[in-house]
Amino acid sequence: MSEASWLQPVETIQHTTKIKASRFIADIYPAKTEDEIQALINEVKKREYTANHHCFAWRIGVGDEEVWRVNDDGEPAGTAGKPIYQTLVGANITNVLAVVTRYFGGTKLGKGGLMRAYGGTVQEALPLLKKREFIPRVSLECACDFEHANLVYRLIETYGAQLLEQDYTDGVTIRLRIKKEQADAFSWDLHEKSNGQIKAHPAAPKKNK
Repeated sequence: MSEASWLQPVETIQHTTKIKASRFIADIYPAKTEDEIQALINEVKKREYTANHHCFAWRIGVGDEEVWRVNDDGEPAGTAGKPIYQTLVGANITNVLAVVTRYFGGTKLGKGGLMRAYGGTVQEALPLLKKREFIPRVSLECACDFEHANLVYRLIETYGAQLLEQDYTDGVTIRLRIKKEQADAFSWDLHEKSNGQIKAHPAAPKKNK
């Protein structure tokens, strides 16, 4: 799968279906942070406060940087959150939250039926979802003396990367954000053009102050 095949939603949609008297409501949202996701889940629970279950799955990022969670909210383990998540993964969608609310209609569906119902409700909703391309990016960090700083800046411009920040001490520490598929080429270019004096490393997550 190429990097360019990933998608992310750009709007919120809702889709409702009925299966053996139970009503399933899928709400799908663009999402970038866990705090934002929790607020959206609480919003659905408040709106559909008489429902029996609010099951969900969300994922942010892809590959090594992906973070995700699922929740069955009282349904048998593995019958709700996981099928929702697998549907999102199968459609190559990230930076997304999908909540499926269930109003129980009196007829039990069994584990297989629940898995098909939760995953299927999201699957039916996806064609309605407006999406755009998501290009994975990574953060790199490199340290150099002042003499070589301009080389780093030139390469950042050449690769269309984003300069995040610069820390000045005895030299310069530069953090940047670049397309994941270009990170190795950027690092090699920097190493070669600096005669091995500068190396780009994956940037460690910043600690909250």
